[in-house]
Amino acid sequence: MKRLPFTVLVGLVLKLTVGATPALGQHPQKRSGFWFNGELGWGSLGCDNCGTRTGGMSGGLSLGGTLNSHILLGVGTSAWSKSETGVTMTVATLDARIRVYPQAKGGFFLTGGVGYGSLSAGLSGYGVSASEGGVSGLLGVGYDIRVGPMVSVTPFWNGFAVKTSNSNSNVGQLGLGITIH
Repeated sequence: MKRLPFTVLVGLVLKLTVGATPALGQHPQKRSGFWFNGELGWGSLGCDNCGTRTGGMSGGLSLGGTLNSHILLGVGTSAWSKSETGVTMTVATLDARIRVYPQAKGGFFLTGGVGYGSLSAGLSGYGVSASEGGVSGLLGVGYDIRVGPMVSVTPFWNGFAVKTSNSNSNVGQLGLGITIH
């Protein structure tokens, strides 16, 4: 049996591993055209004169277009809701969004938004509800983990706030999303 020289063997191994198709999750971070993100998670609500924070389901949707490999622009909505003993409280936003990737080929991003927010509460079975609107703001961070050429699983943390003429509320949300670029 003939043995290959060490340098030839190393060259073959490098050629096979470097030229191989990327494994799942190793797709390059390319961003272009339309993008969409849907997310679910858990949120913690705080407000003026609340005393304590309370947890509930949280989520959001956003979509838009790609300005370049660093910047995505669009619109989005974030919401937090909790029902307890027949009372449902909801805090939601609808805003203009920007998502900034400091590294064009990286998955880490910062997000921000400004728009309209609402606070609402309702008593089920009695048809009683109240809501008010005001200005909202959102700041967040996330990381796109590629699972396909244009699909990412996206863990995220967002903080959003709504200020009305009578109240200030804020939500910290932690969750997982799906992003399509």
